[in-house]
Amino acid sequence: MNREPQNDKIRITIKVFGGLRESFQSGTQVYRLSSQATLGLLLQELKIDFPELSKKLLVGIDAGYLSILINGRNVRFLQGQDTGLHDGDTVAFLPPMGGG
Repeated sequence: MNREPQNDKIRITIKVFGGLRESFQSGTQVYRLSSQATLGLLLQELKIDFPELSKKLLVGIDAGYLSILINGRNVRFLQGQDTGLHDGDTVAFLPPMGGG
């Protein structure tokens, strides 16, 4: 999570919902990443810090049912995992929800 010097870092808020929350220490965390970070880099960091969560995220991404939002915008309509992250961004991971 904090592997580089603090200069040239951005702060990203990560929110995890639904059944994914049990694999994350809490529903929300702040990460510090390189100022050149992308969603793909964030996913790599999560793989190191939260391997169980990472597995669930990758299954959801591969199967196409996991929604990932950056500041409320679905990454499917941005650049996917190549979407750049900026200081203050919020990344939300939303599994499908059922109800009725």
